[in-house]
Amino acid sequence: MSTQQQSIENWAAALNNGDAVSFGFSKGKTVLLLIASVIFVLVGLAMGLGGSLIWAIVGWVAVVFFLWGVVVMIRRLFAGRPALTVTPAGVEMKTAKAGLIPWSQILDIHGAKQNSNVFIEFDITDAEADRQSAAGLGVAQMTDDEGHSRKVLWAPNGLAANKAALCLWLEEERQARATA
Repeated sequence: MSTQQQSIENWAAALNNGDAVSFGFSKGKTVLLLIASVIFVLVGLAMGLGGSLIWAIVGWVAVVFFLWGVVVMIRRLFAGRPALTVTPAGVEMKTAKAGLIPWSQILDIHGAKQNSNVFIEFDITDAEADRQSAAGLGVAQMTDDEGHSRKVLWAPNGLAANKAALCLWLEEERQARATA
């Protein structure tokens, strides 16, 4: 099931029928980031081709950095693979190198706010963190206010779904399926 029907009820019904629920990247946000990257590449070119040596260096660094952004946004725009797929067995993310993360390996799912951006954060077991690390993914280690350390993965940013609703639904599914 794709995410045209943006509601927790539709996502839950599809998952209860045994269907996977896939979430792609927001095309609108991706196009805006692509346009911004192209503009910065052009500004970097102008800086790199004129002015002092310092401005030229800054300009060429900007060109390389934002050209990389153009490539990433074009790949994201035409990617056939969903960024996040929720199945009855667990969660698959484009960012998770070791494939499916079983529900039993996810300890908590919540929103984490950083500046004005909200990330969907998956607290995972040490075993899952080791599996993801062995596959080449850097697993973050976070410390909460009480000083407890936990291993986390983040869902890809820029999903074409309401983050609050998606986060709530994912946590409900985790609670229902982690012990099943």
